[in-house]
Amino acid sequence: MKRILTLVMIFGALLMFTSSASALDTVGKMGIGINGGLAIPAGGDVDVDASFGDYFDVGPAFGLHVRYGVMKELTLEAGFRYAFMKMKEDVNEDLPDEPNVVMPEIYLDGIFNIGSFFNDPNNIFNPYVRAGVGIVPWKVTDDGPGGDVAVMENNEEFKKTSFSFNVGAGLEIFATSNIAVFAEGRYLMVFTEDEDTFGDEFGNLGNVNINAGVTYYFPLSSR
Repeated sequence: MKRILTLVMIFGALLMFTSSASALDTVGKMGIGINGGLAIPAGGDVDVDASFGDYFDVGPAFGLHVRYGVMKELTLEAGFRYAFMKMKEDVNEDLPDEPNVVMPEIYLDGIFNIGSFFNDPNNIFNPYVRAGVGIVPWKVTDDGPGGDVAVMENNEEFKKTSFSFNVGAGLEIFATSNIAVFAEGRYLMVFTEDEDTFGDEFGNLGNVNINAGVTYYFPLSSR
C-alpha cells in the first residue's frame, strides 16, 4: 500500500511539472478516480476490557469513486472503499490463524469546495470538507481478509450490514483542467452495535482513513 501511495504522489508531481495547470472548474463535469491509503482503528469497544484499537492494527484501504459537480461550491461523490485490519499479534498470540476485520463500504458524500471562494481566476487549489452516509457489510474473518466468517461462542456469525457516517477534509490540486490529485483525512463511524447478536459490550466502531488519489474529470455535454 505504501508503494501505491508513493506512485500516486509521484504521478501527481509529474503532472504538475509537465502540464499547464488550469483553473478549478468541475460544474457539470463527471469525475472518475481511484484512491488508496490506510485505515486506522479509532473508537469503539470490542469488549469491556479492550477497544477496537486494542484488538486490531492499522490496515490498507483502497477504492473507486465517481464525482459530479453540481455547482462550484458543491460536488457529489459516490464510491466503494475496501479496508481490512489484522488482529494484533499480542492479542492473537495463542491462535494459529490471523483474524481480520473486513470493512467494505458503499457511500454517498457531499463535498463542500472551499477553493470555489478564491477570487484568483487561475486557482488550481481546492481545499474541501466532506460528509456523507454509507452502508458497510463488515465481518470478522477467521484467517486473513479472504477467510471464512468467524463464529462466536453463541454460534452467531461475526458479521452484520451496518449504516455508516463519515466526515473529513482534504486538498485537491488540479494539474490540468481534467486531472486532479488529492490527499485527505476522513473519520468513519460504523454503527455496528447490536446487543442481541454481539452482546452489550460491543459498541459502534470508528476508524480514520488517510487517503490519496487521482480523479479524471470530463464534461457530460458540450457547453
